[in-house]
Amino acid sequence: MLIALSISIVCAAAIIFFSRRLLRYLCHFQEVKYDRAQFSNWLVTNGVYDRKGSAIATIAALAIELTKEKILISLAISIIAAIAMIWLGYWEADPRKTGFLQLEETEQAISLYNLSLSLYSICLIVVTIATYLLGADDDIACYWLVVIFAIQSSPTWLFIASNLLRKFK
Repeated sequence: MLIALSISIVCAAAIIFFSRRLLRYLCHFQEVKYDRAQFSNWLVTNGVYDRKGSAIATIAALAIELTKEKILISLAISIIAAIAMIWLGYWEADPRKTGFLQLEETEQAISLYNLSLSLYSICLIVVTIATYLLGADDDIACYWLVVIFAIQSSPTWLFIASNLLRKFK
């Protein structure tokens, strides 16, 4: 029961964090008029990858690894890390309201946001279940490592959603 709770906390934190971080990526994607090549160039040129969210997940994984076999401590670390990730997501300015670049809530932006968030959430849950089935079981640190990969894949979900929306338009 505590293992399932820990895993659920990890996934929920990653999804909530992504829901906020996605707004920033979407703002830049909108700035280049949804041109995937220019957006890719911006990502590579500026070395855009998430350092803060990944640092939180890495610290959580290491701390849990150091407290092996103590599920209550792992749960506590997961709760603290989840709160830190969610706080980080909400601490940063909302590009819909403030900032040099403001995200316009157009129909296209809303569709991209909703589809990206849905795809990310489904994929994260599927990968988490697969991680469990492949033997991670009660090693909560493994699930935080999955979160690092998920966080770094964030811009990819905009590309996928953009491609899908173009095909089904």
